[in-house]
Amino acid sequence: MIDSVRFVIAALLSLFGLVSILLATLGVFRFKFVMNRLHCAAIIDTLGALLIIAGLLFAAQAPVFFWKLLVVLLFLWVGSPVASHLLSRMVLATEPDAASHMEHDEVKEDEDGLL
Repeated sequence: MIDSVRFVIAALLSLFGLVSILLATLGVFRFKFVMNRLHCAAIIDTLGALLIIAGLLFAAQAPVFFWKLLVVLLFLWVGSPVASHLLSRMVLATEPDAASHMEHDEVKEDEDGLL
């Protein structure tokens, strides 16, 4: 009974992680500007990795696998934001019209002060 519950939890977490990574892939193809693509990939990458590794943690029987998976998750959570930050700094340094892509129109308020 306990093993079947663990399997269901592991399968659901892994499935949610896979779905989030697939949605991020669609977002990467949908956006035109590289910073938007990078943001979409970096944010969902950490969420997808968390969910998939959490599913594997529930499926792990031995404590050694549990600790190894936690170390892998730690490296992914440290490495992905650092890599995304370095890539975004490189884009800002090398693309001359990057600032024009980041501009937004001012939102006009109506007479009640609402948007």
